[in-house]
Amino acid sequence: MKNNLLLTILLLNSIYSTCQQRFYPNTKLYVNGNSALIGNNILSKHSKKSINENLINDFTEMKFIDVDDNAETFSSSQANLKLIEANAEIEYAALYWSAIYASDKGKKELKSFKRKGKLYKKYVYKGNDTRSTNVNTVLFKTPNSNYNRITGKVIFDAFNIKDTLPEIKPYVCYADVTQLLKNNTPLNGTYTVANIKATEGFVSGGSAGGWLLYVIYKSKTATPKYFTTYNGFLSVFREPVTIRFNDFKTPEEGKIETSLLLGALEGDQKFKSDHCSFYNYQTNSYTPLSNNLRPKLNFFNSTISIDNTNFIDRHPNSVNTFGFDALKFKLPNKNNSLIAPNISEATLQLNSKADQFYLFFVAFETEISPIYKALKNDENAIVVLHNNNNTSEDEGLTKIKKLKTTIIPSVEKGYYLVTNVFSKKNNAANWIKNLKDKGYTPKSFVNPENGWVYVYLDINLNLIAIYQKQKEFLKLNDFKDIWVLKINL
Repeated sequence: MKNNLLLTILLLNSIYSTCQQRFYPNTKLYVNGNSALIGNNILSKHSKKSINENLINDFTEMKFIDVDDNAETFSSSQANLKLIEANAEIEYAALYWSAIYASDKGKKELKSFKRKGKLYKKYVYKGNDTRSTNVNTVLFKTPNSNYNRITGKVIFDAFNIKDTLPEIKPYVCYADVTQLLKNNTPLNGTYTVANIKATEGFVSGGSAGGWLLYVIYKSKTATPKYFTTYNGFLSVFREPVTIRFNDFKTPEEGKIETSLLLGALEGDQKFKSDHCSFYNYQTNSYTPLSNNLRPKLNFFNSTISIDNTNFIDRHPNSVNTFGFDALKFKLPNKNNSLIAPNISEATLQLNSKADQFYLFFVAFETEISPIYKALKNDENAIVVLHNNNNTSEDEGLTKIKKLKTTIIPSVEKGYYLVTNVFSKKNNAANWIKNLKDKGYTPKSFVNPENGWVYVYLDINLNLIAIYQKQKEFLKLNDFKDIWVLKINL
């Protein structure tokens, strides 16, 4: 048994680099709003009943869940959406579905073999060699409507990559369903997703599959927030996976609320060793995340949850979702240790020593400075050119040249390299002192229209000179978000 386990680990390591699609930003929004996450699995021990047993995925014969009593569907499951504001204005809605799909049917057989004169037995998993390549078309039903046929984007499909996880062939697809929800009344109610393809029966490691719906909506009572989603598919096993979030600025002071949303396949309830951590700026180390439902060393455990509560407003509402994880998790940000005031970057890290899982959905949302929200929603007013090879010098100069001019009569005209903006003068003074202590020579001015204090490091009438200066500062850790502001030109 130990030899078989070692062989499995070596094989998994050898294919790790090919069984992945690195996560990349898909959507970024800066709104006063909130979000909701719902979803359900589409494979289980039973086609309609809820399952609460703590079973091992490998040894469970998987069947399609099919609850809609519709002859045109072979799989279907439901979940209920309850937005805080029933008639909320939808900003964005995304549907994701993912599954293990090596073949339509899988079976296992107990085989005997000899090694060094001794007789051993082991399970051998085989598929029926039938597998559709059309994994990105599903049926999607909103409240009080009929099914809509949705054709999404294939983010990753191992079936199209030679020798990549031949026994399981996972995939993930995504569709922007914003307009469908905007056109639907009411928004709250039952959502159904049908005809998600996956392997029924037995698969080495266990078959798994499901869907999630992520909704962002405006709210008059909400604070300004930054919402971002990442698309990708990553095998997490024995080597840490790191995802960094940027393009935001947290409030100048006060407690900051931040949530992390994730979707994954293959997290067994019984197998432990997987964890999810967040970078702690106070200790300069990663802090493992956990709550009552998700232990530190079994964070991905076949559960659908919202913070500390099992999400059971779905049909069926099995506690054990057999390898499908979906969650919204509020970060335990005591003393602002994970998300501090006035920061613009956060880092997530995931790993597992034994219970390999596949991450297919990531979203990050945090409270942000109202000033930063105002600036980001006026893209003509600022330009941040991150230091990478994707922006040529001509493109950078063109973007700065096209900037809309900000009129502030009391301020000298020119292109300004701005490091930060504050609504409170004492916070600006602290930032200026911090920069001076590091050897810089910052200056500031106040915009009389809103009372904001702008802290800048340089001003120049020469477009090329300011662009070159900005590129120099972008290489430094202190100025990853330094931007250009065009004043009185």
